[in-house]
Amino acid sequence: MLEPSRIQEAKRLLAEDRYSHRQIAKVVGISRASVGAIASGKRPDYEARRLERQGEPVGPLARCGGCGGMVYMPCRLCRVRKAKEEKRERLQMLRRRARELALKKLLAAVRRANLEHAAAMHARRYVPADFGPGASDSK
Repeated sequence: MLEPSRIQEAKRLLAEDRYSHRQIAKVVGISRASVGAIASGKRPDYEARRLERQGEPVGPLARCGGCGGMVYMPCRLCRVRKAKEEKRERLQMLRRRARELALKKLLAAVRRANLEHAAAMHARRYVPADFGPGASDSK
């Protein structure tokens, strides 16, 4: 792959329209075929494509206020860290909701069991008249 600086130099010399493809190739240090492809527009701009794929903005380096690194702004590292933090917070929130829902279900089951137990105890307290106090045990 050709260095982007060589391609830019070839484009600049082609734009001047004073040199032949052979002369440009010799000065820049690339093949005549590459100069011809650049001139005809058949050679894609691989550097621009690479930068597009990466999503990296083209511009000067700057010091990031978040991580302190020399980066193309906005800082990719800070964006990744922020995205991971947001994902972690979403997972924590989902887990918290799941725990709350499980706790609510558990409490509802305990309440239901307590009501059933109270109803059963109330049913046991009902004693028919012939088994109440003062009834004879001899039958």
